This record gives sequence, C-alpha cells and structure tokens, in this order.
Amino acid sequence: MRERRLNGALSAVPSEKNFSFSKNTTYGCGGVADLALFPRTEEEACKCFASLTKSGEKFFILGAGSDVLACDGVYDGIIICTSQLNSFYEEEQEGEVILNLSCGAAVSALLKLCRQKGYSGAEFLAGIPASLGGIVYMNGGAGKYISECVESVRIFDGKIRELSNKECDFSYKHSTMRDIKCFILSVKLRLKRENPQIVRKNIKDALSARSHIPAGRSCGCVFENYCGVSAGKIIESAGIKGATFGKAYVSRDHANFIINEGERAEDVFRLIKYIKQEVYKKFGITLKEEVCYIGDFE
Repeated sequence: MRERRLNGALSAVPSEKNFSFSKNTTYGCGGVADLALFPRTEEEACKCFASLTKSGEKFFILGAGSDVLACDGVYDGIIICTSQLNSFYEEEQEGEVILNLSCGAAVSALLKLCRQKGYSGAEFLAGIPASLGGIVYMNGGAGKYISECVESVRIFDGKIRELSNKECDFSYKHSTMRDIKCFILSVKLRLKRENPQIVRKNIKDALSARSHIPAGRSCGCVFENYCGVSAGKIIESAGIKGATFGKAYVSRDHANFIINEGERAEDVFRLIKYIKQEVYKKFGITLKEEVCYIGDFE
C-alpha cells in the first residue's frame, strides 16, 4: 500500500485511508483501497473526477456497493464514494412531480418519500439495494426499468451536461453512461401523483414479488439474460445449482445468484468463471456478467 498525497483541489474533500470493500459492498468481501474520497457537493464531485482523470490515477466511482465485486488485497487506486451526495428537491407540476435526486440517494430513501407524499411510478424498485446513480448507470429494475421514469440525467465528463432520456440511449442493462467516462451527478424522475395508500400497497406488492430472492450476501443477479431467456434458467439447465468454490455457492433457490459466506472475492470470481465455462461447454452460450469488477482478477 502506498501513501497518496491529494493535491490542493482535493485536500478539502473528506477522505478515508484503507477503505474496506467488505464493509461497503453487498457481497461483503474483498480487500481495501488505498484511499476513498467522499465528495459532499456537485462541485467537489466534479473536482474529484477532473483531478484524478488528469493525473492518470486509477479510480472507481462507488455507490451503494451492489452489482460490484472488489478484488482481494489492495486496490491500487482511489474510490470516489457517492454516499454523501444524497440531496433531492421536488419540482411541482399539475398531476405530476419531477424529483431531482443526487446520485448517492438510496432507492429506499426515494421510496420512503413516495410513500409519504403519494408519488407513483417507481414502486417497482422496492427492495433493490442501489443508489440512484448506480441503478441509472445499469438501467436497473425488476420487471420494469428505471429508464421508464427518467426525465434526464446530469453528468460530468469534463463539463457538466444534462442528457435527456433519449440521449441516455437506454436499453436492457445499458445506458450511454456505460460507454463514456463520466460521473453521474443527479437524476430527474417524472412521477405521478397518487393516493399515498395506493403507493404503499404498490410498494408492498413489489416487495412481496421479490420475496423469493435468495437471502445472504450477493450482488443480485450475476449474469444478464441471454436473448430474452433467463440466465438463471440457463444455469439451472446446465446443472450448476449448488456449485461451490470456497465459501461462495450458486443458490439453489435462484441459479443466477451467487451467495458469499466468506471473505475472499476470489471464491466468487472463480465460481463466475466456472459457470461461464460450463454454460458455454453445454450450450455454446457465452453469458455476460452484470457485475462490475473493481481491481484486477485473473
């Protein structure tokens, strides 16, 4: 691990040495990063991104820590953590509301606001442990996708830009933000006004629909569906349910979930590789990971 010195532009940004991936990802494993930065404002976020890009430093922008697998040992780079970027404001419109949420705002916080004020359209996100920036980046969802209620996304890629829904080029597990190097600063969602009791029921129903999701430390679904076919069904058909490496195993309840009971990211990664190899061997299908990697894996 090496000592990192922040330049003047970043010296005022809160930071943490030896940032733990096991404490900050839903897999609960992995090593540490030399340094993590916690920008509190849009200005600080832009400074972090611009300064690290200019310096050539390796860095990763981390939200809620779902859909990621961080390497064991030391990540030779810097984490920009969005947890302090969690503000929001509302723009009233007749029959509708525009919610402007900072990238680090949690899905759970969004739904709490929707329950309280009767905002409908995002209930399908209930139970997803993500930040708004992360779920928009991945165009995540359950049954429906976040793109269906995104009005626009504000990004920084050297300059601040606001992308319309169309410009985000949303598709299955994809947005244009995945194709460019940028920092998602905030998201505008267009929601409808509804009786709060109905919104609460919708959220309850969405949580009930996810009650089959396997318990335990995971990143959610590991692989994207293949040509409209459930990746979980493909993996199950390959006879891989229950396969184990170290303390990571393929869930017997949902084959697209890897449950981690240990501390080694390498166990999870080896299992991911094994699943891909077996599925290709048996069906000639190359599964594509949803999970994003932090650091180097072999």
